[in-house]
Amino acid sequence: YLVTPLEQEDEVLLAFTIFIICLALYIIKGLVYKQLDVSQSDEDDSGDATAECDSQEEDDLVGTEIEEEKAVQDVESPSYQNESIDTTGFSTRRTKMERRNIVFTRKLFVIYAVSCFLGGMLTGWIGIGVEKVTFFLLTFYHDVDVIAAGLSSITMTGWLSFVAFMLHALCTPEDEGPGPHLSCALRDELNPDGHVFGKVPYEMWMAVLPGTLIGSLGGPIVNAAVGPRNIMIIFVIFLLFDVGYNLYNLADFFTELFGL
Repeated sequence: YLVTPLEQEDEVLLAFTIFIICLALYIIKGLVYKQLDVSQSDEDDSGDATAECDSQEEDDLVGTEIEEEKAVQDVESPSYQNESIDTTGFSTRRTKMERRNIVFTRKLFVIYAVSCFLGGMLTGWIGIGVEKVTFFLLTFYHDVDVIAAGLSSITMTGWLSFVAFMLHALCTPEDEGPGPHLSCALRDELNPDGHVFGKVPYEMWMAVLPGTLIGSLGGPIVNAAVGPRNIMIIFVIFLLFDVGYNLYNLADFFTELFGL
C-alpha cells in the first residue's frame, strides 16, 4: 500500500474484483478436476486408504498365485508381464493427516514468506488477501484438504488481526480515542509524533461480535450438514454474484478509463 497506493474507491473495487475472479476460477477448477480435497472427515480419508491397502493385498495375492502356476508349468514370461501383475493401479495420494503434516524447508520458507508478504500488501489495498494466499498455498502446493486449509488461514488472520489491534489501540493520536497514545511509527514531517493513524472501531466491534460468535458456533453444524463440497459451491456462487455486482458498479469507471 505504501509503494502503490490506490487513491480512488473504484481502483480498490477493481483490484478486489480481479482478486475474487482469480479465487473463483481456482476453486471451480479444483472442484471440476477433483484437485481439491473436500472430504468430510478424517474417517473418510482413512477408509479410502484402508480400501486401497486391501485392494493392494488382493492384487499381490493374485500375482503370487499366478507366479506359482507359471513356475510349476515352467513357462517363461517376459519382464513386462510381471510388471503388469505387480502394478496395482490404486491411487498414490497420501492420507489426509500425512498431507497436513508439512515439514518446512528453506525453499518452502522463502515461498511462504514472499507469498504472505505480497498477500499482506494485497490486504493493505483491499482489506483481504493474505488468508486467501495461504489457502491457495496449502491446497495447491501441499494438497491439504479445504477444511484444514481454511481453518489454518483464518487462525493466522486472527493472530495478525490481534497484532494490528494492539498497534492501533496503543499508538493512536490523542484525539482518536483512548490511550496510552504511544509513539510506534517512524517520525517524519507528515507524522512528527510517531503515532499510528486509524483508531479502533470499538462501536462497530460491539455491533458485529454477537453475530460473529453465533456464526462460529453454528458454522461447524452447517458444514457437517451441507458438506464441504457444497459449501465451496455456494461460496463460488457468492463470488460470481459479487463479481457481477462489482462490474456493474464499475461501468462508469470503465467508460472513463477507456474513453467510451
